[in-house]
Amino acid sequence: MSTSSEEPEADHRLIWAQRAVWTVLLAGVLAFLVQGADNPPDPVLVPTGDSSTTTSPDPELADGGLAVASPPVTGPSTTVVTAPPTSAPSATTAARAAGSSRQSPGTATATGGAPPEVPPSSATTTVVRRPLPGFGETAFRVTDAGGKVVDGMALLADDAEAWRQGLREQTDLRGYDAMVFRFPKPSTGAFTMRDTRIPLSIAFFDLYGRFVSSTDMEPCPDQVLRCPSYVAEGPYLHAIEVIQGDLARLGIGPRSVLSFPSS
Repeated sequence: MSTSSEEPEADHRLIWAQRAVWTVLLAGVLAFLVQGADNPPDPVLVPTGDSSTTTSPDPELADGGLAVASPPVTGPSTTVVTAPPTSAPSATTAARAAGSSRQSPGTATATGGAPPEVPPSSATTTVVRRPLPGFGETAFRVTDAGGKVVDGMALLADDAEAWRQGLREQTDLRGYDAMVFRFPKPSTGAFTMRDTRIPLSIAFFDLYGRFVSSTDMEPCPDQVLRCPSYVAEGPYLHAIEVIQGDLARLGIGPRSVLSFPSS
């Protein structure tokens, strides 16, 4: 049986065509396997509780995007001061920064400035009074010649035993402003400084609370047999003793008036 000479040549071309098709298909499959469909990124596993890889949401989405709550803070709180931005912020960011800068006093601002100074509150002075056995206490008021009013609190000597004792053996006024001697009727009796340890000033006031006179008194040394006497320039109903030189602080002087608001 005779055959045409073109048949072997045609078969040879068919075989090479099939090989080329398989080569292209195989190359496509290999490329798919190597690069993956649409070339997705490799997944990254984040350990549970690792906040170091958590990214904050885009500030531009804070107004209407996803709200991400910050984790609860434990332990002492710390104020973080943010340095000024090195580039011009967007309009939305600038508006938000302006709003966040309205903070309560004492909080550092977003621009890194120091917190506003808060004036210190006025110091409160606590006065401790130590009552003296055998003596009462009384509030008193002095109105000076110019009409200024000064209030004070005094130990009160209003019987014979308290008159004799006075401020003997005391080293201070025990937290009071003065000691007031009150008599049942106007008196002209004298005062001495026997056994008194602190220099005093004394002022006398008449039946109507008007200033009569005043004088300074010095402690009488123990070895002195006869201590000096200090008398008023007229009858008085009240005598008031203070630490020497303290009469002016209480407004006591000529034309001043003594009264007792609680009496």
